[in-house]
Amino acid sequence: MLHLLFNPLADNGKGAEDAEAAVAKLAEAGIEVKTTDSTKIDLNDFCKAVPEGDELALLGGDGTLNYFVNHVEEVPSYEIYLYPSGTGNDFLNDVQEKLEEKNGLYPIRQFLVNLPHVEVKGKTYRFVNGIGFGIDGECCVVADQKKKEGVTEIDYSKITIDLLLHSFVPRNATVSVDGGEPVELKGAWMACAMNGRCYGGGMKIAPNQERNSGLLTLCVINKKGKIRTLLAFPGIFKGKHVGKKWAYMQAGKTIEVSFDTPCGLQIDGEVVEGVTSYKAYL
Repeated sequence: MLHLLFNPLADNGKGAEDAEAAVAKLAEAGIEVKTTDSTKIDLNDFCKAVPEGDELALLGGDGTLNYFVNHVEEVPSYEIYLYPSGTGNDFLNDVQEKLEEKNGLYPIRQFLVNLPHVEVKGKTYRFVNGIGFGIDGECCVVADQKKKEGVTEIDYSKITIDLLLHSFVPRNATVSVDGGEPVELKGAWMACAMNGRCYGGGMKIAPNQERNSGLLTLCVINKKGKIRTLLAFPGIFKGKHVGKKWAYMQAGKTIEVSFDTPCGLQIDGEVVEGVTSYKAYL
C-alpha cells in the first residue's frame, strides 16, 4: 500500500484533483494507493502509524515539502517518495539527476534529513531549498495577496519586474558568515541563504551549492541601478552572476543577514512579512 499525502490548497487549489489523477496513474502500474489530506491530520502520528512494508509519498512540490518538514518532529526512518505536481518544483529540478524514478515516484528521504534551520521574528523553521530576503520575498508577498483576491494565474516574473521598476527600494544590508566580521552592503536587492542551487522557478542563484555538503551559500545582489539590475536578471537566472562585483557570495554553516528597513522574506515560497533580520544555520 502506498500512502499518498496531499494538500487540497496546493496547485492553486487543485490538490484534490491532482491526487485523483495520481491515484489513477499509479493504479495503471498496479500500485494500490490510499490518499490522505495532510492538513487534517497530525503528521507525527500519521508517519508513526504507517504499517511496516507500506510506503509513504508526498504529492506536490516545494510548498508541500516545506509543510511536511515543518510539521514532523523527525523525518521517518523509512523511505519517502515525491510524486511531483503543482506549479513550483525547484527541489526536484535540483536533485532529479541524482534520483532513480519509478512510476513517477522519486525517493527523496536523503534530502529531507539534517536540513538547515532559519530563525526569523522569534520563530524557527526548517527549509529545503532556500531563504529569499528582499525583492524576491516581496514578490511572494504580492503573489499571496493576489491569491487571497482570487487570482489563480500568478506571473512572478511580471510581479518582480513591476517591483523592481516602481515600488521596491533596495536596502542596506549587514551580513556575517560563521560569526565573522560583519560586512555592510549598500543597495541590496536581495540577500538569500541557499541549501539548494535554485529557487523562484529555476533561478540558479547559488549554482555551486551542494545539498548535504554541510554548508549553505549566501548571495547578495547589490550596488546596481534599476535598469542594470533588470538587465542582469536573465544572467542571474542562469547562474552567470558568480564572480561579478555586484554579487556578494560566501559559503558557511551560519548566515546572518539584517536590513535597515523591513522587507518580505520567503522560506521555500512561504511568506513572512515585515522582516529586518534572519539567521540560517546547519
